[in-house]
Amino acid sequence: MSLSFCQNRSGIRRDVDASTAPEDVFMRWLLSRPQGSDIAEAARREVARLESPASRHEGARRLHELFRALIEAQTPAMQ
Repeated sequence: MSLSFCQNRSGIRRDVDASTAPEDVFMRWLLSRPQGSDIAEAARREVARLESPASRHEGARRLHELFRALIEAQTPAMQ
C-alpha cells in the first residue's frame, strides 16, 4: 500500500512501510540526497535516529548497519 509520494524529514518517501526491504529504503534515501551534499554526515543523522529505543525492529537494525557501512566507506582511514 502506498501512503503517498511525500517525503518525511529524512527524505525517505512515505510510500515506504514496514514491509519494504531495508536495502530498498537505504537506496531510496541515498538516491534522494542532493548533489554535493555530505552523505556521511546525513548518514550519521540517520544512525542517531535509528539508535533510539523505538527503532529496535529488525528492519531498523539492518538500515542502521547499512548507514554505518556507508559512513565507514565515506570516512578516510586514520593513519
